[in-house]
Amino acid sequence: MIVRVGELTFTGEGPVLRDGGQTDGLRLCVAPDQRTYLFKRYKSETADEVRVPALHSMIRWRRELPDEERAVLDERCAWPIAVVGTPARAEGILIKLAEKSMFEQRTSGSGEMTETPRHLDELTRSPDRARRIAQRYEVKKAYYEPPYKLAVLGELLDTVTWLHQHGYAVGDLQLRNAVFTIDPRPKAYLLDCDSCVPLLGEGAMPPVDPEQWKLPVEQRGVAFDVTSDHYKFAWAVVRCVQETVETWQPDPVVLRRVMPSALADTLIECSRTLPPPGVRERLREAAAVWPRMVIGERLYVNVDGFIKKPWPTGESAVAPAPITVTAAVTPPVPATSAGSGEKVKWAVVAGAVLIVLFLIIIALGM
Repeated sequence: MIVRVGELTFTGEGPVLRDGGQTDGLRLCVAPDQRTYLFKRYKSETADEVRVPALHSMIRWRRELPDEERAVLDERCAWPIAVVGTPARAEGILIKLAEKSMFEQRTSGSGEMTETPRHLDELTRSPDRARRIAQRYEVKKAYYEPPYKLAVLGELLDTVTWLHQHGYAVGDLQLRNAVFTIDPRPKAYLLDCDSCVPLLGEGAMPPVDPEQWKLPVEQRGVAFDVTSDHYKFAWAVVRCVQETVETWQPDPVVLRRVMPSALADTLIECSRTLPPPGVRERLREAAAVWPRMVIGERLYVNVDGFIKKPWPTGESAVAPAPITVTAAVTPPVPATSAGSGEKVKWAVVAGAVLIVLFLIIIALGM
């Protein structure tokens, strides 16, 4: 399906959407089918490099999916629905906007209210940073405890696995390329799906990774696949739990506060190099458990020795609440004055003298 820019009717309403990467604009519009989409316009240099036939293949693949599977794809992914441009050049694509619950309301200092996409990198906030954001923008929930982080990431991996099973790797898998909600339950919505790569073919977009999400040096330049997705997913978990997107060093102590040691070791193994094929099953098993650790407002973690260990509201895995140790109470020793001490000392001496005199008398009498 090809739509020309002139056939789109742009609306002046909608959430605040940030441009960046390979995108030159994100605007809500009404297409010729009278449905509302998001028009993702490419930068000129990106449009020059887009492989238009591969992009058309992605759109055709979606349209040919059975209705039930297409519904799953549309719920989980901002997949290309139509090319905007000409048969020879793609100026951009039409995609579905994420559901309203994946946007947070912010209030500026002047009182203006806006809706902003809730990207996954918000899961890297520390409690202190979250408090500052909540105060500045009047955000209802700015900090996400580890069970929420893992539940959302589990949903993300479920989407990644679904794509793998249907012949695609995500490729550009990173925290800015997905949005999420925890209400009424944790869900993730994958963005920039035009960067997805067929496992048995060539992708539509030139691969461009932010520095924090590049593959190991010895693997750069190779095609994205299942193993590259699992490598990046491991780093997503590490950076969300350790609450910094800048880290290149997994902390096993922090990770083991929210997951079994064997799983922490698996993530560390994945983060060091592209993971072996057997890792995918271990990660999928964990991802299936994580969403079940959030039950309404009750939060749990699955760690060594506990299937479900309660997690306190507002507590971070990086700096858990200190354990308060109550010192043993020693019974007080009755105080004595200096005068009473002297009396006791002379009473002892007098007693000893009497005993000696008594013994002398007995000896003389004998």
